[in-house]
Amino acid sequence: MSVIPRGISIMELYRWYREDKLFVNRKYQRKLVWTLNEKRTLINSILLGYPIPLILLAKFREDTDAYEIIDGIQRLNAIFGFIENQFAVVWDGQEVYFDIEKFPSAKTNAEKGLFKPAERESNFFPAELVSKFLEYQIPIAIYKASTEEEINEIFRRINAFGRHLSPQEVRQAGVATKLAEIVRELSSEIRGDVSNNVLPLSKMPEISIDSRRLNLGYGILAEETFWCKHGILSVHQLRDSLDEQLIADIVLSVVFGKPFPASKEEFDKYYGKGTIDRSPEVETAINRYGYENLKKDIKIVFSYIKDMMETYFPDKRLKDILNPKAGPNPVKEPFYTMFMAFYELIKEGKEPHEYGKIIEALTDLSTRIKSAHHYVRSEDRRKNINICKGLISPYFKDRTTVFSSGALTLDFENHLFRAKVESSLYEFKQGFLSLNRNRTFDENTFEKVLQNITAMANLGKNKVGYIFIGVTDKEEDTQKIEKLDNLSKVPRVYNRFGVVGLEREAKLQGISLDEYIGKIIGKIKDSALKSELKRQVISDATPITYHGYTVLMIIVKDVGKPVWYKNKLFIREGSSCKEVIGEQTDSIYALFDKEDY
Repeated sequence: MSVIPRGISIMELYRWYREDKLFVNRKYQRKLVWTLNEKRTLINSILLGYPIPLILLAKFREDTDAYEIIDGIQRLNAIFGFIENQFAVVWDGQEVYFDIEKFPSAKTNAEKGLFKPAERESNFFPAELVSKFLEYQIPIAIYKASTEEEINEIFRRINAFGRHLSPQEVRQAGVATKLAEIVRELSSEIRGDVSNNVLPLSKMPEISIDSRRLNLGYGILAEETFWCKHGILSVHQLRDSLDEQLIADIVLSVVFGKPFPASKEEFDKYYGKGTIDRSPEVETAINRYGYENLKKDIKIVFSYIKDMMETYFPDKRLKDILNPKAGPNPVKEPFYTMFMAFYELIKEGKEPHEYGKIIEALTDLSTRIKSAHHYVRSEDRRKNINICKGLISPYFKDRTTVFSSGALTLDFENHLFRAKVESSLYEFKQGFLSLNRNRTFDENTFEKVLQNITAMANLGKNKVGYIFIGVTDKEEDTQKIEKLDNLSKVPRVYNRFGVVGLEREAKLQGISLDEYIGKIIGKIKDSALKSELKRQVISDATPITYHGYTVLMIIVKDVGKPVWYKNKLFIREGSSCKEVIGEQTDSIYALFDKEDY
């Protein structure tokens, strides 16, 4: 099919952007990665009237104005970021901002709180340059796609030789295999930028990687990710997606049951991009292991390691343990060795027990194992893992349960991240005891939880909501509980959520934590919730231990139709629960009548 380019003004594209008509598919798109200098260069080119590369969009259906960005995500983000005062450009020797006072649409969005405008003391472009910028015609081609596979192939061809892409980004570009998909999903969850596969371009900054040096205003600070915080990877390596390569390394080692001989050539083969195509072997191995089982097993190991460090050794870094003399160098290979040793011991039915001795045993592991910069033989890696297992296995014990609630650490943090952008799916309660001197069970709070359960069940087909009991979403509430219940070192997650747990409420009532959780479940069982919803909620209720504090996670799934509670119909609006009345009830029923897309 021929695709004829046409020009669309920046003014019109900005309207599309803020009306969420421009979408990004994370299955094949990389994150926002342009530096400030690259953004400034593009804006200067536009202001000078120079041509810029074509932007390619895809349109799946004629009855929608939504477009998926195939090529041009970095350029579009730079243009819209400039309009919304995220950065200035150097013009006539000084930093100058776009003047939103000269563009009513941007000014209105700033007044709505969608972005923070520059201080009025700053330098701004005059009206004629603002108009010139907004009227600039961006070359756009819109491809009418019939399948997602077409989009994948186009994206792959466009990016296969991209000079800005790292080797791992080239491997992942446009690849729709199970290996590429599980690497994307696991990497996103470990970094902490989990989201829906398809999301508006306006949401991309929230899940893109920033650093203290670059200061691009993105939502994920590289230095605070597991990888950089513990010195396993450098900030530059993380931004080049080497975390995804390390996850691919682990996935390939696990599914083939032997250490992967990591090298560029070997990775290319199993992604189907080398001289020999071994991608079918990986697909078969993943199918044999089970996609969800593989994902779960790897996440459990990460959660054990993460929980060990953050709960028991919050002031230590894995880098300083695994290689105290590493200096600025990352410790990718020692971490791989440690991870695989943990994985094999956990698969043998054991779990970490004497954490202090495990850390002692792992100290200076790098001097005991063999590693190389570009290639490590499978045989050498096998010896490395055996050495590590021998060092730490005495401090593991037989596991008495399937896995501990602490192993849900990674999932818990990802839920808290998603709550920032998908507020309708999440509700948080510090507990059920009132925060006054009496500390009695607050029936009003419990009633609100029941209303929220029904509201979440009314979100529509295949939607899942989560209520966390034992978590605050306001710092003032966290501080109040710390003082009231004499708590110290309450974990803060994303500088918003306080994990205060339920142990304190059980203690105040003179019962065990298990008895208290049983009491909460019992009250749900005796409530006026519809029986089918009640059964699902009780069955899926899960305690999670995070840094020594236990939280009750209540999972709410739809039951195939709207659910009423005490003759009332509730729905979630953002982070609030409200009753729906009159003709508005039709919109709720429509959520369950529409076809899945």
